[in-house]
Amino acid sequence: MAAFNDSQTPHEWFASIIERGTSPDMRLELPSSNIRSSNPSQPAALVVAPMVDQSDLPFRKLARRYGSNLCYTPMIHSRLFLEHKRYFESFNLFVDEAKEDGPVFAQFCGNDPTIMAGAMKKFNTKFVDAVDINCGCPQGIARKGRYGAFLLEEGDLLVSIVENLVKELDCRVTIKVRILPTGIEDSLALYRRLVDAGVSLMTVHGRTRHQKGQLTGAVNWDHIKMVVDAIGDRIPVIANGGISNLDDIRRCLEVTGAAGVMSSEGVLEYP
Repeated sequence: MAAFNDSQTPHEWFASIIERGTSPDMRLELPSSNIRSSNPSQPAALVVAPMVDQSDLPFRKLARRYGSNLCYTPMIHSRLFLEHKRYFESFNLFVDEAKEDGPVFAQFCGNDPTIMAGAMKKFNTKFVDAVDINCGCPQGIARKGRYGAFLLEEGDLLVSIVENLVKELDCRVTIKVRILPTGIEDSLALYRRLVDAGVSLMTVHGRTRHQKGQLTGAVNWDHIKMVVDAIGDRIPVIANGGISNLDDIRRCLEVTGAAGVMSSEGVLEYP
């Protein structure tokens, strides 16, 4: 993994990561985006999402073979990672100490600033390019645990988590979010606070936490564009939701101006 360099802007840092992850024979002709406006040759980020029971090391290596230039670990539960030996040891399977697995971000969930920082330190961040906070999971287990998309609704706590991680860790901190149930304007206000707190990249799923299962509905790429317009000059924004094929990638980049796209179910259903 690249050495931590906090002298780089978030855009410079992310551009170097995606350049490193893109093989010469996997460069696609894609619309210009916010991050690449000053460098048309900069490849778009083609990101495989963090998926529980899916995003392990062999799957990430397979995804890279077919064009992904950034992958995530499965979501790691911060408290369990600190307190349960068997859970901790299971994640040895998800880290490639030979550094052949990269670029890669490690995603964590939790709601306690100290516990999350402790888990990320124990994980050993020298093997990853960034750590990511899960604020996108809409499932009942996330509601019960006060993490994922439900943590977004505790803005002061979330900001304090970000501030503490930025202070305690020697790597970049990123975040994956959804749109708040109260609307896009409230979402933008929170996202600006998170950037002020120190996040270096934000992935935005263009749905609320209520949009899941049979109520999933269409993703709102226009909302993602509003996020790019609001904070995209400060940090890279990745668009998530509704990405199943190459045409979706092109349309999403055209609509949102995002620095790249992230796909989860689309990767599994249409590999």
